[in-house]
Amino acid sequence: MFADAIAALAASIFPIFYAYEKPDGPIISVSGTGFFVDDNGLFVTVDHSMNCAPAGAHYYYYGNLPDELIQPPLEIERVASDPGRDLYLGRVRRDELSAVEFSNEPVRPGDSVCLSGYPMAEVSVNAGGGFIANVRRYWQPTFVIDATQAVVDHRVYDGYIVGHPCFSGMSGGPVFDVEGKLRGMAVATVTRTEPELDGDSTVVKNGIVLDREHIRAFIDQNV
Repeated sequence: MFADAIAALAASIFPIFYAYEKPDGPIISVSGTGFFVDDNGLFVTVDHSMNCAPAGAHYYYYGNLPDELIQPPLEIERVASDPGRDLYLGRVRRDELSAVEFSNEPVRPGDSVCLSGYPMAEVSVNAGGGFIANVRRYWQPTFVIDATQAVVDHRVYDGYIVGHPCFSGMSGGPVFDVEGKLRGMAVATVTRTEPELDGDSTVVKNGIVLDREHIRAFIDQNV
C-alpha cells in the first residue's frame, strides 16, 4: 500500500547526528529525524532532538543514509525554534535536495498513514577516529485514531494519535499518506496502563503526531 509513497519520501528524510568530546574520546550518536521542506536545505524536526546532547555538542547532517554518506558532514544551522510546541526549523548548506509535499486534506479517524524515521541506530567511534554505524530507515504503517491535544514534558502537541508508538529516534520524522503527502510529524508516544477484569493490566502505547497545518504555519512565520 505504501511502497510508492515510501519510494517518493525516502530521499527527503535523514538522521540527525550529534557529536561531542569526552575525556576518553569523542561521542557520536543519532538524536532523531529531520525532513526537507525545500530543495535548498531547509528542514523541520522536533526541538527536543536538537537539545538532547550535553552542552557544547554539535549537530550534523551526514546525508541521506543509508543511501548516501557525505564526508565531511555539514553542521546544522538553526533558523527558528518553538520549544513549547517542540518545533525546530534548521538548514544545511546544500542544494538540489528532495522536499516533502504537503497535503491539503485534513486527516480523519481511520485514515491510513505511515510513520518514518531512524530508530534503534547504533553508532560507535573506531580507533582511527572514524565511526561505524548501523543506521537504517524505519517505516511503520498505521492509522489515525482521533484528534488530540497532548502535553508531554511541558510541550503542547496539537494533532492526533495513531495506532502504533513512535520509537526513540523517530521523533521529527514525517508522517505521510498513501500518496506520499505529508500529514504531520511524529513527536512522542503516550503510554497508558489499562486494568483488566482478571487483575492483569494492558499497556497501550500510541504515537502522537503533530498536524501538518501547525508545521506549515511555523514555516510560514519564520521564512
